[in-house]
Formats: sequence, C-alpha cells, structure tokens
Amino acid sequence: MTTIPKEDIQKAIAWIDEHWTGQKACPICQNTRWGVADLIGEVQMTTLDGGLTGKAYPLIIVTCQTCGYTVLLNALVVGLIERRG
Repeated sequence: MTTIPKEDIQKAIAWIDEHWTGQKACPICQNTRWGVADLIGEVQMTTLDGGLTGKAYPLIIVTCQTCGYTVLLNALVVGLIERRG
C-alpha cells in the first residue's frame, strides 16, 4: 500500500464530487458521509486457474463513515497515479 499525500486526497475528493452524480447515499445505511483513505490499495488479477496475471490495479478506498461500506476507485482514472509503460 502507498500513502496518499493530503493534497492528493483533496484532489480525489474533488474528482469524486465532480463525477459522482445522483444519489450519494450509502446503499447499506443511507448515510451520505464518505471518507477517502490515506492509502492506495492494490488488487492483483488472477487467471481462472489461480495464476497471477502480472497486472495490479491501484485503488482509492472510499468508505461510508457510518457503516463501513466501501467503494473502490481506480487511482489511474482519478488521476492520482500516472500510467507506466
């Protein structure tokens, strides 16, 4: 996991505010208070037989502040990480 600088957290929040249109209520508890974690998580994809594909996806973790329901956003799409190679 990689720590996100505070200015990048604000950038992520601005991106979310711009792109998350419509209902912002949590689907579990209906609260509208969300938080952005200060870490970028990573998910590595596997093949159907359980082998690793070699691709990892950096994720921004957005969590409901009441119940913990979590939404993952691709950090490349949000613009917090530049695409390599």
